Amino acid sequence: MSAKTTPLYPLYKGKARTFNFEGWEMPLWFTSIEDEHMAVRTNAGVFDISHMTRTRIEGREAPLFLDYALTAKISGLKAGRLAYTYVLNENGGIIDDGIVFSLSEDSFVFVTNACTHPKLFLTLKQRAKRFPSVRVEQDSENNAMIALQGPNSLKILKQKLSLDMSQKRKFELVTTDSLIVSRSGYTGEDGVEIIGNKERTSELFQAFIEAGAKPCGLGARDTLRLEMGYPLGCVDINESVNPYEVGGERFVDFTKDFVGKSALLGIKPTRRLRGVISDTQVVLRSGYEVTLESGVTTRLTSGTLSPILKRGIALAFFPLSVKAGERGRVKIRAQEVLVSVVDPPFIKK
Repeated sequence: MSAKTTPLYPLYKGKARTFNFEGWEMPLWFTSIEDEHMAVRTNAGVFDISHMTRTRIEGREAPLFLDYALTAKISGLKAGRLAYTYVLNENGGIIDDGIVFSLSEDSFVFVTNACTHPKLFLTLKQRAKRFPSVRVEQDSENNAMIALQGPNSLKILKQKLSLDMSQKRKFELVTTDSLIVSRSGYTGEDGVEIIGNKERTSELFQAFIEAGAKPCGLGARDTLRLEMGYPLGCVDINESVNPYEVGGERFVDFTKDFVGKSALLGIKPTRRLRGVISDTQVVLRSGYEVTLESGVTTRLTSGTLSPILKRGIALAFFPLSVKAGERGRVKIRAQEVLVSVVDPPFIKK
């Protein structure tokens, strides 16, 4: 079965190294992962993130439905604001994490990972049956989504869209020119994410490049998020992981009822997602075995080579007894490299 393509695919077909990512033909890189990573850290980069699943949720009871279906208290979210949240199963495991965009008191967009579609959509539809006025509809086919990230991103946005987002706080949005523009991102840098119709979003993607933003692939998006210690859905996060284990307690509102609440109240976490950093310049990969001097052994959930630090960085689950600073070794084929356990982020922003 051939991979799906996003509305922006014609803009980079033949210009980028592409790969199949969760059923989508997406750019891995245009020039190189390191080149694009450094562009975002020092200037600006633009990403096609149309593979992300967008679900439209509307109706008088929409806030109450979202309170029930998600861990965040969406009924308290003002229009024009965003909220990071989890969708849990009955056992408190994370089906997915995502961002709720509040457009009005009864209209929301929920952006989630491509890897959980269509299961997540069916889960939301099932949970919505309790709320007759609520409409849950797939919205990904009707629009596209891009991310403009980096220290100069807001300047480029203002130049090309005549929109000054510097006056908005992080996790705020505006609707303009048939676009949803939010001050958000997944890189640790300032920037915006934009949802809009296919034609307008494609125009902006090209305009941002003309203004100096570097086109970037998902390879750089992964190294950028790893430097910040952000866990990735279906890689570091899955249904065998609960919010406590990834430091997500602050995104769970126990003042209201939600699916998985009873299970979470009865869970006593025994492990935590921590960072691992190598002493030398090596690439750490998912699945590599880590053995600490204390005898604790685990496996990396995700990893890379940090273009900023020039050292291998990774995430892994460790028992709560493991503390930052503990030393160990990672086995890479026939060799072992020295590493330390650290608390992310790996770089300070």
